[in-house]
Parts: sequence; C-alpha cells; structure tokens
Amino acid sequence: MSQARPLFIDTNAFVALYDADDDHHEAANAVMDGIESGDLPYGHVFTSRFVLSETATTLRYGAGHREAVQALTNIRDSSTVNVLEVPEPLFDRTAEQFATYDDQDISFIDHMNAVLSADLGIDHIFAFEDDFATLGMTRVPVDTGEAP
Repeated sequence: MSQARPLFIDTNAFVALYDADDDHHEAANAVMDGIESGDLPYGHVFTSRFVLSETATTLRYGAGHREAVQALTNIRDSSTVNVLEVPEPLFDRTAEQFATYDDQDISFIDHMNAVLSADLGIDHIFAFEDDFATLGMTRVPVDTGEAP
C-alpha cells in the first residue's frame, strides 16, 4: 500500500453512513470500513464542527433524530476522525471564496471544507458531491474508485 495520506470527511459522506436509505450508504460504509481497517491509504482523517452541525441537521430532518444523535456520538467518540475548530481567519477566507463563486451552487460549508483542507495540505475528501471536483479536490470514492 502507498503512504497514508490525510483525508477530510464531508457532510454527505457522514449522512450516507448513518442513513440506510441514502443512495451512497453501501459505498460510504465500504470506504469507512477500509479506512478503519487500514486497507485504504488514508492516515489522519479530519472533519469540522461545522460539518458535524450540518450532518446532525440533515440527518434530523431526513433519517430521524435517533440517527442524528447516533452519528454525533459516534463521530465525536471516534478514534479515527479528528474534529477541527475553524478559526476566524479561515472563516473569513471561506466567505471571500464563497463570494467569488457566484456562478456555482456550492454551499458555504463545502467552500469551508475546501479552504480548511487546503490550509492543512489535504487534497482528498470523502464526499460524493460534484462541488468538490469544481473546488479542485479528489473525491473518495467517486474519483478514486475505492468502493463498490
């Protein structure tokens, strides 16, 4: 296996993990299982408190309250996922980037994920949305083919 690379996890990957009805549920679980077993080449795994907020809200109104609480509990207790704070200067850079993409339908949190990832030297994101390809990131598993 090649050297482990850092990975950022987006909301839609977490939602797919915890919502059995999500179209990407099987692929998301295969990726997470591969990360946790060491079969996939990802070392340090990151997300942000903003992603956790968006995940809980999305799951609450989609899958249900129980799934939202379970996701938050599992992620916060995980030894695999590192939850990051977003300092004010990074938030400000996100707002600037968000303003420049006026011709794209990309959420503020997706911009934040890209800015935070760039700040940490991360170019791979566990996500299924096309937004991240637009933002110059490599999507796991969409672009890497690392899941069914």
